[in-house]
Amino acid sequence: MSDPQDELATVMALSRAFDQLPPVPTHLTEAAESAFDFIDVDSVLAELLTDSGGTELVGVRGNGGDRRSFRFGALDSIIRVHLTGSSVMLMLEPPLSVACRIVTRIDAVAARTDDLGELIADAPELPVRIEIDLPSGAVRTPWIIG
Repeated sequence: MSDPQDELATVMALSRAFDQLPPVPTHLTEAAESAFDFIDVDSVLAELLTDSGGTELVGVRGNGGDRRSFRFGALDSIIRVHLTGSSVMLMLEPPLSVACRIVTRIDAVAARTDDLGELIADAPELPVRIEIDLPSGAVRTPWIIG
């Protein structure tokens, strides 16, 4: 039988060893995150059509807050995602009530859009992606990282 004090000392030594390692390079972190795209090969990866992060409004006072909007296309549907500091809004075109999931690195929240194809939920941690069970097949957005 091992001594709990010895086990604790070993764990603490390992913890200190990891604290001395250099940070993981960004390109390796991005490659690891992109591997999540292949977890469900039966679903369709939605195509990013627009991202408000690259647009700047000229002659408009303020920047409209911390809102970021994305528009994706897949399987004859449009998926609109609006992120703010406090919420995420999902809108489907054409409007459908379907099961969906808001997926982060550590969690997946199951939800359902209403009859107008809309859903509002608390803001998730980033990165996030949306998975939707459309009648024509499963769809997932690419990871939204910022």
